Amino acid sequence: MKDVADFLTQAVRSGQRIVILCHRNADPDAVASAVVLAEVMSSLGAQVKAATADDLAAISEVVLNSFNRKVEVNPELDFDLAIFVDTSSFGHLGEFGKKLRDSGIAFAVIDHHRPVEEMRQLAKFYYVREDITSESELIYRILVEMGLKLTPEQATLLLVGVISDTGHFRFASPETFTVVEGLLKAGADYNRALELLKPPDDLSRRVAMLKAAGRSELQRINGRLIVFSDLGSFEGDAAGMLVRIGADVAFVGSEEKGEFRVSGRASPEFLKETGIHLGEMMEELGKQFNGSGGGHAGAASVSGKGSFEEVKKQIVKMLQRRLFKAG
Repeated sequence: MKDVADFLTQAVRSGQRIVILCHRNADPDAVASAVVLAEVMSSLGAQVKAATADDLAAISEVVLNSFNRKVEVNPELDFDLAIFVDTSSFGHLGEFGKKLRDSGIAFAVIDHHRPVEEMRQLAKFYYVREDITSESELIYRILVEMGLKLTPEQATLLLVGVISDTGHFRFASPETFTVVEGLLKAGADYNRALELLKPPDDLSRRVAMLKAAGRSELQRINGRLIVFSDLGSFEGDAAGMLVRIGADVAFVGSEEKGEFRVSGRASPEFLKETGIHLGEMMEELGKQFNGSGGGHAGAASVSGKGSFEEVKKQIVKMLQRRLFKAG
């Protein structure tokens, strides 16, 4: 932790123009981490702004608007250093990632997903803690190491990120609650954070969940319930819903113009009993299908070139190997 604190301190003193950058379709954990880190570095004198690739998740826009914060989408490549947060590879930045990589601009990675060796080799600085359950927790712990204090609004933003990325603490570790205690002492408003993360009473989302359930395809592999479904939006939400109603692991995908994207979710019991890591599976799939993938053990995604049917077949083969090996 001291190494990353020292790196950020040096970055502030360097006078470089810095962008704190998070992945496309940025979720609350990503935007909270980017905004708070950018604000804190700015208060120390850095030329820094928060940004994201391509777009924001709808709920992230709600969160940012509530705090009167903004992140820039696809910023101009006129900065000296990009610091990736909640982002493990260029692939998670979409087309913007390709431009950034080709630009040769220096970048650093401060992340909590499965490590990507290629990024470790290319990055100016690389710090990944997969054992930490949200990026917001990681940012908080780094700022504590730097001896910095948060405002109540910054603490609430990070608390929103923690609650969101841990599935309302379903995937929390004991250390998560130590971080939450620190955020509350810094003035975080727990009730406000919960209110912001309430699922919207959105007819389109409700319809999507019902469609995903109606289209679901159940397979049994070594006694485990594996569910697939297809949907054009809310894939991650739908996969989580299928796990909540009984699947051990669920994959919801979409396909358009020869390209696919798939979100996977797994129950904590499934992960504990099998040792399977969805992020590892998605990373492997991304390489097979000329795309990118990764994530956490229980929540991950992949996109690439090909059909959803082809990807499903590969997922089944991968699960068969892993489940029969796990016993």
